[in-house]
Amino acid sequence: MNAWVASAVAFVTMAVAMAAGMAIGSRLSETRYEDGSVKNLRTSVAIIATMSSLLLGLMVNSARYNFSDAYSDVQKYAAVLQITDLNLLSFGAPACPLRGDLQAYARQLVAETWTSGDDEASSGAAQVSALAALLKFDTGIRNLKPGTSDQQDVRSTLLGLSRQLVEYRWKVTGVARTATPVTFIFVVICWFALIFLYSGVFAPRNALVLTGHALGMVGISAAIFLVMEMGQPFTGPIKVSPAPVERLLLRMQAQPCPVVTPQG
Repeated sequence: MNAWVASAVAFVTMAVAMAAGMAIGSRLSETRYEDGSVKNLRTSVAIIATMSSLLLGLMVNSARYNFSDAYSDVQKYAAVLQITDLNLLSFGAPACPLRGDLQAYARQLVAETWTSGDDEASSGAAQVSALAALLKFDTGIRNLKPGTSDQQDVRSTLLGLSRQLVEYRWKVTGVARTATPVTFIFVVICWFALIFLYSGVFAPRNALVLTGHALGMVGISAAIFLVMEMGQPFTGPIKVSPAPVERLLLRMQAQPCPVVTPQG
């Protein structure tokens, strides 16, 4: 579900519940203000308010950790890409074509991960291209023929780094496709709607009260927006930046390979 849609639905639902409560309250007799009635209902609403606050707080905290993990994974991925590139340079001229494959993969990684989420066909094509580029790079590493003991050590290191690239690829793209369960959002909205329904029944009809409740609805809707938005850390206005990978690409392109010499 889109974060903007979820927050808008939450606000409208709470506003409608508040209006319904005020309509119900206007048709009730003055006995609704008796202490017994108010206290009895207040207990139930307090329980719902506590559960709603706890669940929303847990969701915000979970989304924050999800966002932080995604940021950390991107930083680690960029570091592995940089170390891989340095090892390719260390291997020498025979590994230079693989630097082009690594750069192609990094570009496809950005296209695959930082997608708008609106065009599923383009996103799927980017995933296929990124996977093909990574597999081509891995095959190239395995086909390297070291001529010295140092090159043999570098090749072994590159094989390990290639496996790390595969691992972090699935971690990053897995986080990118993680979404907050819609059921959680639905339950939270329903609970807060019940709270505003109760408030509407007993609320005085004046501008100050209505403004206060409206601001409360905006605050709750904003919290739901943050939960939904941070649950998808590579799309929307709040997202993990691709800057580490993009800066690495610029550095790789600015540092040319030595002249490739034929192997064997």
